[in-house]
Amino acid sequence: MQSGIVVLLGMMLFAISSCGSGSPHRVPFPFSRVADETNSPKDTTGMSRIQLPTDRVGAPRFPREFAWVNTDRPLRLDEELKGSVVVLDFWTYCCINCMHILPDLAYIEHKYAGRPVVVIGVHSAKFDNEGDERNILQACQRYNIGHPVIVDQDHEIWSAYSVRSWPTLMIIDPAGKVVGALSGEGNREVLDQVVAALLVEAKSNGTLASAPPAFERKSRVPATSGLAFPGKVLADPLGRFLFISDSNHDRIIIATPQGRVISVAGSGVRGNADGPFASAQFHNPQGVAFDGDHLLYVADTDNHLIRKLDLTAKIVETISGTGEQVYDRVGGQRGRAQGLNSPWDLALVDSALYIAMAGPHQLWRLDLGSGIAEVWAGSGREDLDDGTGTYAALAQPSGIVRKGDWLYFVDSEVSALRKVSLQSREVVTLIGTGLFDFGDRDGTLSTALLQHPLGVTVHGDDILIADTYNHKIRRVNEPARKVTSLVGGGAPLEIASAEGMLNLYEPGGLSSLGDTLYIADTNHDRIVAFSVKDGSWSELRLTGLQSTLAKSLSADTLPVTDHAFRPGSDLLVRFEPRFEPGIHLNPEAPLNFAITSESSTDSAIEGLATSGTLPVEVRLPAALLTAGGTLHAMLSLAYCTDGNAGSCVPVTLGWRIRLNPDGHGPDSITLSERVTALK
Repeated sequence: MQSGIVVLLGMMLFAISSCGSGSPHRVPFPFSRVADETNSPKDTTGMSRIQLPTDRVGAPRFPREFAWVNTDRPLRLDEELKGSVVVLDFWTYCCINCMHILPDLAYIEHKYAGRPVVVIGVHSAKFDNEGDERNILQACQRYNIGHPVIVDQDHEIWSAYSVRSWPTLMIIDPAGKVVGALSGEGNREVLDQVVAALLVEAKSNGTLASAPPAFERKSRVPATSGLAFPGKVLADPLGRFLFISDSNHDRIIIATPQGRVISVAGSGVRGNADGPFASAQFHNPQGVAFDGDHLLYVADTDNHLIRKLDLTAKIVETISGTGEQVYDRVGGQRGRAQGLNSPWDLALVDSALYIAMAGPHQLWRLDLGSGIAEVWAGSGREDLDDGTGTYAALAQPSGIVRKGDWLYFVDSEVSALRKVSLQSREVVTLIGTGLFDFGDRDGTLSTALLQHPLGVTVHGDDILIADTYNHKIRRVNEPARKVTSLVGGGAPLEIASAEGMLNLYEPGGLSSLGDTLYIADTNHDRIVAFSVKDGSWSELRLTGLQSTLAKSLSADTLPVTDHAFRPGSDLLVRFEPRFEPGIHLNPEAPLNFAITSESSTDSAIEGLATSGTLPVEVRLPAALLTAGGTLHAMLSLAYCTDGNAGSCVPVTLGWRIRLNPDGHGPDSITLSERVTALK
């Protein structure tokens, strides 16, 4: 939000759009404010000149016993980080405002790559669940965070730096002294200017290191399910479709409730392109709403867009949002002229989409006839206050569903279940009492406690909640004012208990079809089908996913290569990719393959290689081989860099093969392609 030339003064800046305060126990510590001044001259690069303070104080050191994640070793201010500009990001992974500044940090990391500039995350947890370093690592991988993160136990570092809200950026010069702080969102330009000025200053006074310290990030091995942190799931009430937001693969999977994949919308390349399913792009899509016929609406969260998918034409179209995050809390513009802010879930009622707009802590309404999107409930102030329309205060609504004349929604930052009247817009809280009131407790509506719920659905007369940070599904009977635990709450890092009971790991979404509850078990990378009637469950196995991807990958993007085959005989296909120097196959990652005919997927062959080694060999039966026919082949793998065995980079390779009959042809073919490291 700040821009132009900045002067660093003796107070901290509190910007708008920041999460609530944390621990009330703080040790006063002098640090600086970044302020705006518009009349100073500019330097020769066109960047505003920065007047840096001279009365800086030493930065408190990190406790040596604290755990680190996303790095192979701790980094110390007075050791490895000496000589570098250091940006400390005080965050907690539930906070939408913390998510919003991650692109700013990535921008700084990219712009100053190879120079002595280091971003360090200081994870000062709000919720109990967020204090576990294993959960923090999952969040780093889900948000694609590339920098090291220190686990701030009991807000000790937070207190030492006198931080008051999430997110806060603390800037430390190469001499290890605090320069200033930025709180809230929208400070990319100011941060960039301060970093640039500190590099110039340190170079001139001889305190600048030649390069940043090296560290290794442990990356995540892809799941055998083919999914990556699925955020939401929606079952068609008529039993025809199951829609899955495969959020970290930036795509929407359209399947049957039994798991047969019908189509995939999204190329898997992050972006915001409209067009055919195979080439369209998304960025962390979450909630979806279905019109019951052929139109699916998607909350494309990190693109700040609402997208419309035509299931018949297989076309993606943007119907609301500019593609950039805005701080508008009123709205009223039409279509792509109206900016949005992290839409997280959707409910379709007649000809209107109701949007759980997590970013500004509001519910919005998008009229599908006029295309006008505007605020419907919530003032934009992050809190838990009931009232009518914009007189109410919400806190990061993340799941929404219709039941009769009401919309029920979970307000994640206040750990609340709330409802709002479709007629009067009156907001009523059923569970929850405040920003820092949370827990894991069944009981009555007034005594029950949740912990950062993200999903909600209806099952008969009950409301079911994805109680995300308790790793549970809760059942709410409103007439009886009773809250009970339906499933989960065991050991989240395990798929199931020794007795076969279902364990969930931060479930983000759920949807019911009859007595079957479909759960987006987000951190387990899977969809679970759970029987509300008898408690039985199974992981939904997606069949045809690899074949669908093989066909879409090869459709118009790869050349056709001719291969001879012997009619009437089976054909052995050998996948044998070659790796450039410096990288090698990650044997822990799944090797998924698929081979399908251009004319049909009914006879597709797909599977998972069991050996974890190359080559992967697949035998095609003679019945699948047709003279002049074209096959689509795909192999998904992951590679490691030789110097970092823990890293894991997923890669998908594709081929188009035209079969030419030859009575003396070979009984095998080899498909090979060079795998190069991503830059």
